[in-house]
Amino acid sequence: MLGYLYMALWNHIFNKIPFFFIRHFILKYVYGMKLGDANIHMNVVMFSPWKINVGNCSIIHFDSFLDGRGILDIGNNVDISFGVKIFTEQHLTDSDSYETIAKKVVVNDYVVIGAYSIILPGVKVGEGAVVAAGSVVTKDVEPFTVVGGAPAKFIKGRKCNPNYNLKFKRPFH
Repeated sequence: MLGYLYMALWNHIFNKIPFFFIRHFILKYVYGMKLGDANIHMNVVMFSPWKINVGNCSIIHFDSFLDGRGILDIGNNVDISFGVKIFTEQHLTDSDSYETIAKKVVVNDYVVIGAYSIILPGVKVGEGAVVAAGSVVTKDVEPFTVVGGAPAKFIKGRKCNPNYNLKFKRPFH
């Protein structure tokens, strides 16, 4: 019950604070989130932030949803665009009691997830992969590939050796 209160405080009050350093302080020291030198914008909704790990130089844009109930690991230099939803728990539709199952989601280093994409429970997104905007990712994504669609399918390989650093913070996001 207390966990739901904590989540409600984050999702309805704290995530609207216009200064990232205050939001990050609350996430690290009130919620116990493992948060590197990343940038979580305003209005990012979270379930169980204490089970979410975000690496260094990653950006999570506004209006995204991160579900930590089944554990969510986000690597370094990951760009999660606005409106992205990452789920780690789902209902079993064939269950008589409509029970839920939680599965860990891993987003590796140098991944780009396009706007309004959805990542479903149990998915691993390989290093350097790109998920096109509006995609629904139901299966693992191989490293250095571009996927898109609903459900997401292979589009092409990504021919690069990423070494960029997404250490960019706007003062009021």
